[in-house]
Amino acid sequence: MSARAFNTPDNYASTLRQLKVLAVALIVSNIALGVFGVYVLRKLDRNYSALITQTVPSLNELQTLTAVSMEAMRTTNPTLFRASPRDRAEPLTRAHLALERDRDLRQHALQREWLVLNVDERRNFEESGDAFTQKASDVIKLLESGDNAGANRLREESLRPAFNRYVTATTKTADVLEAQSLRTSGQLTAQAGSMSHMLLGLAGWPVIIAMLFLMIAILFIMGVLLKVFFSGREAA
Repeated sequence: MSARAFNTPDNYASTLRQLKVLAVALIVSNIALGVFGVYVLRKLDRNYSALITQTVPSLNELQTLTAVSMEAMRTTNPTLFRASPRDRAEPLTRAHLALERDRDLRQHALQREWLVLNVDERRNFEESGDAFTQKASDVIKLLESGDNAGANRLREESLRPAFNRYVTATTKTADVLEAQSLRTSGQLTAQAGSMSHMLLGLAGWPVIIAMLFLMIAILFIMGVLLKVFFSGREAA
């Protein structure tokens, strides 16, 4: 009688309902896990895209700025300017254009978000660039007046040290950007690793639930068998 009691229609219906609830829970959990995984992946993708968008153009801009500043320095060489005012027109135009391009490119680099946050590096970069522009303009003025000797003296005594400081500041700024990007990339990598471990942990809960139900089913069957066994002994 006890064995048949466990096999009544009510028990079958209850077990079926439990299985349905479990199936629905698994489906809902998988959907939720999929949505959460897509959200995490899109967030990481946006962070990496922002890092690349910020770092690559900025480094390229600083590299271009170094080349432009060297060209501006070269155009102030008095040996390029002859005695005739007509012959001075073309090299003077090149010098003004190179200096203007260097100033505009530096001002554009100063607007970068990452550089605005690094106050000390921004100030050093901006001040050294402004000093180079000012001293280069002074040398060009002397070249316009035909004073090559005075221009050469000012160039070697004042402009060249300012140019060296400017190049050093530009290089240091690029190094700061590279270090910052590597640090951010490491943080994103660690975040991606922790997110993947969390997703794997969440994805494993259906297996744990299934094992728990299997253990319950085994215990249930063992209980039925033991009850049948002891009931048979009592009947005997």
